Amino acid sequence: MNHVSTPTPCLSLIACLIALACGPPLHSTQAATKGQEVAFAFWNLENLFDCEDDSDNSGDDSHTPAQGWTVDRYGLKITHLAEAIDALDVQLLGVCEVENRRVLKDLVGHPALKGRGYRIAHLDTPDSRGIDLGLLVASPLRIVGKPILHPIDLGKDERPTRGILEARVQVGSKTLTVLVNHWPSRFGGRAASAPRRARAAKVLRSIVDTQMRIGARLQQEAEILILGDFNDDPFDTSIRDVLRAVRELRAVTHPFNRLTSNEDQTAPRLYNPTWSLLADGDSGTYYYWNEWTWNVFDQVIVSPGLVDGRGLEYVPNSLRVHAPAFLRDTEENAHRPAPFRKFKGEWEEGYSDHFAVRGVLVSM
Repeated sequence: MNHVSTPTPCLSLIACLIALACGPPLHSTQAATKGQEVAFAFWNLENLFDCEDDSDNSGDDSHTPAQGWTVDRYGLKITHLAEAIDALDVQLLGVCEVENRRVLKDLVGHPALKGRGYRIAHLDTPDSRGIDLGLLVASPLRIVGKPILHPIDLGKDERPTRGILEARVQVGSKTLTVLVNHWPSRFGGRAASAPRRARAAKVLRSIVDTQMRIGARLQQEAEILILGDFNDDPFDTSIRDVLRAVRELRAVTHPFNRLTSNEDQTAPRLYNPTWSLLADGDSGTYYYWNEWTWNVFDQVIVSPGLVDGRGLEYVPNSLRVHAPAFLRDTEENAHRPAPFRKFKGEWEEGYSDHFAVRGVLVSM
């Protein structure tokens, strides 16, 4: 492995990868046909930083050539992620822990992915670590309009965090609103940090409610797909009580679960199919090695409009943890994700410390 002392070669790598991606646009205007499936996923890419030292971002100091984050190592990380995403095989992919739009361009421009024609929705966030959110959308789906970043105010003396990325995706004649999340971590302990995630949940709930009111005025259900690393499990207060995302499908599809007919004026429930991933107690999406426990932080939540039998529909029981053998750690720890990070002074060159979650929508 060659180590370099300056970041200049990184520009050459980026230019090369982007050049590979050049070619005719792959967007299509074909109409969604009945039964057309759309595979979607979310994946925390674990510290996808470029190999340049950004003087305005102290959050990337652990990922610079001086710390062993060389051009070669960055290129290997991109290759590993691209090959894994190719195996994931989805048209919609929400991601987090990416430093900037540049790294996403390098990723979708990799030879393993460039034929898929992924387009990028991304905006810089104010996060103190300098990490952002993104959405990759493959042809024939397309991004419509400009993405929006909804800020999350954590209160006085709190470090800035990621917001919530909103993007609209055209699926034939249907429009899907996608909300990509990466809520504040459990730094400082689960209980002490819980109010930060509750604040994030309130912001997300407000966005959803606005979209649902707009849909009600148009006499149609808003179709909203929520993806993210929530740093909470489906049963935690931020998800279950603040966001009102529940495991009972009937509680969401019932006619009374509507903004216009809800007598106590509480927000309509959302459906959280991620509960199904808790059935096996010894699996999940993130393995907290310090306590030898699994969490299901990476979740998919859908609005009532995606379970009403019209338009786009979440396919029941399609959600799963994407954890093929090649994404798993060493033989000794083969149950957990294989990370790509420096640990005790040595680099582990895997993929990510999270598994992805994958599901399917279908056009009704």
